[in-house]
Amino acid sequence: MSIIFNNVRISMSGKFFPGQKVLVEKGKINMVGSSIHKNVEKSIECNQKYLVPGLIDAHSHLGLFESCSPMNDMAESWAEITPHLRPLDGIKMRDRAMEDARRAGITTCMVCPASELPIAGICSILKTNGNSADVGLIVEQAGILMSFGEVPKANARMTEKPHSTRMGLTAVIRETLMKAQDYYAAKQSKKVIKDREIDMEALIPLIRGEVPMRACAHRAEDIMAAIRIAEEFKLKLVIEHGTEAHLLTSVLAEKKIPVVLGPTLLPRFREELNEKTFESAIILMDAGVDVALTCDYPGLPIETLRVAAAMAMQYGLDERRALAAITEIPAKILGVDERIGKIKKGYDGDLALFSGHPLDIRSKLEALVVDGDLFIFSNDVKVEMGS
Repeated sequence: MSIIFNNVRISMSGKFFPGQKVLVEKGKINMVGSSIHKNVEKSIECNQKYLVPGLIDAHSHLGLFESCSPMNDMAESWAEITPHLRPLDGIKMRDRAMEDARRAGITTCMVCPASELPIAGICSILKTNGNSADVGLIVEQAGILMSFGEVPKANARMTEKPHSTRMGLTAVIRETLMKAQDYYAAKQSKKVIKDREIDMEALIPLIRGEVPMRACAHRAEDIMAAIRIAEEFKLKLVIEHGTEAHLLTSVLAEKKIPVVLGPTLLPRFREELNEKTFESAIILMDAGVDVALTCDYPGLPIETLRVAAAMAMQYGLDERRALAAITEIPAKILGVDERIGKIKKGYDGDLALFSGHPLDIRSKLEALVVDGDLFIFSNDVKVEMGS
């Protein structure tokens, strides 16, 4: 399918420029400019509305938490560690939340198991279109989710596991990574391994440095524990949630550790959220830390991603960086910034058309393109059919 958006405002160098056109062909952005003349299948006259890259939520449980169901597929709470869990095996693409995500302008999500266990499982990146997770899958293994702090502690106590303190749970992570190193070394030396171990196999890309440890950590001390583990085992690291990350700006900036921040709209309903502030994003970004915002669905409704960016602006973050925190920067943190996060020739055809500025919450999403598939959400959008 070929689609052209005529007379749109698109963001360039932090400002929106009117009178632009964007052509999508075969699922990719093919041309961007003020003068495009080409026969297309669908032409949309946009009347100076705002066209932005499809929004990206870099931390969610979309499709694993089933709407209106008392059960979910987010975690194996009674296990000790589950590095081998694959979201692809549990995601329900037909869940109502996928449609909600599209209606919110979100075209890409990182989906991971819940953070109830110290090593929770594989993180995958997928688009929000298609009837099967295989259709929208971008990267099956984009990291291993690990968890520090109150959530794994509470689960360990509830399920009566032998380790239920910060020290004990961090020791479980350390012990597992030591075993993974030994397992990988044995494979490299061609020693006979009688049986493959599914949990160790899942950790090999992490040990080899191919994917990062994605560490759920709110409190500063838990963030530092994750940093110690990453440095001890020479792992790439991304901090997830990072409620107190703004207290460690110099450390994170020096070590070039990015933060997926949020959900910032949560109240301070538990101790490790006491230092939560809407100023975290600007404090971290001013220090040189890459920050993406998340609503951590189902922690908050998937529709609140734009609201989180708008609140960051209210507390001092400039428009350019606020929009980047839900487009360009999460693409970079997820390692897919060469194909999504920008309106640029050759990038995936992921676009969101808003009636007004995308960070004005009064603006409505009118149309969405995901990998070239067009979704219309407003009767105001007129699509002319071409050849």
